[in-house]
Amino acid sequence: VRGNGNGRLARGLNPAPRNFTCKDTIRSLPDGQLFWIIKNGSKGTDMPAHKFFLGDKEIWQIIYYLKRFSR
Repeated sequence: VRGNGNGRLARGLNPAPRNFTCKDTIRSLPDGQLFWIIKNGSKGTDMPAHKFFLGDKEIWQIIYYLKRFSR
């Protein structure tokens, strides 16, 4: 909810979710990389692929939403 990766759903995830309120974290992740990860998931983590449930436009909306946390 706050973008810091410490939400209720984060418990037990390995590795822990990223802290999107951290400007350094956001700067280190190009938009295209975020898009690919959301769409295809992240191997070796609990981040699933969302390509079967979200369209490209919705993924971009999520990226813009995540970037707002670091302002």
